[in-house]
Amino acid sequence: ISFFMFKEEGSLPVFLAFLQSTSVRDLVLANCRLHMAIHDGRLSRLGRHDDSVAELLTFLPHFSCPGIVFLRLGGFQVTVNERVALRGPHLLPFLGGFSHLSDLDLSLEKTCVGNTNSNPLIIDDKTLVTFFQTLSMNFRTLQSLKVSYWRISLEECDKTLRTIGRCLKTCSLSYLKCNGLVVTDSIHRCSLEHLFLQTAVVNLSYLSWLSIVGVALSPGQGAGLGKCIRERFPGTLLELSAKDVGTEAIKSLISSLEEGGKIEVLYVGGPSCNLRIHRMLKNQKLRGKFRRFTSLKE
Repeated sequence: ISFFMFKEEGSLPVFLAFLQSTSVRDLVLANCRLHMAIHDGRLSRLGRHDDSVAELLTFLPHFSCPGIVFLRLGGFQVTVNERVALRGPHLLPFLGGFSHLSDLDLSLEKTCVGNTNSNPLIIDDKTLVTFFQTLSMNFRTLQSLKVSYWRISLEECDKTLRTIGRCLKTCSLSYLKCNGLVVTDSIHRCSLEHLFLQTAVVNLSYLSWLSIVGVALSPGQGAGLGKCIRERFPGTLLELSAKDVGTEAIKSLISSLEEGGKIEVLYVGGPSCNLRIHRMLKNQKLRGKFRRFTSLKE
């Protein structure tokens, strides 16, 4: 883990000036820590209020970094006056200057899930909606998004996921990585990961690869996701990374996908246990029937 510390207000503009002038296309700040220990001036009060994210955003100078295409911020955190202020979804509003991003990683630390010694970020309805609204408005050229180990707690699940679905329709994402994702109902404490994944599958028109490694699904949830892909996925080919999802859940998912003979599922394997899901076109099915007919004649 690398640590950076800003002690003066003028440090941030200098850092942004460096980013604007660099020829780097792939910026890796994964697991880095940026500490802002500023006790004088306008930024001195940051970290003492619940709205420190909004406050910090008002002090961010305008910047433009069109040259950076890959931005890797998995596990990256900004601490303001000894308080963790920015990580995961809260970082997105500060990235508007990266106007040509193709790949963005905003994953949280893996230890944030299930570790009693950590201070996990719980993402609520408002935070999640704000994130995807910002994504749809300002990052429409983004092709790859990684949100692994996010812990989401929804109070109004149906309403929130409908809003997110509308946002995703305008996105160009072809790769979505949700490894270790946890989504729960804040009232009934039931798991909702399958509903979040279904929202993505239905509304991302260009989606070709979905990674759900470590997302625990029940057999019923697996069957529901399979049915959703079979009936509502807009594409013809989807790669699914499904390691540690659950053996029975995968069996149910594949069985649901193959129901009706419209979907062909191929186990590709690899370290992430990839499945290749291919929607059969009408002429392909006809060719298959013709081959079977000719073999019978012979």
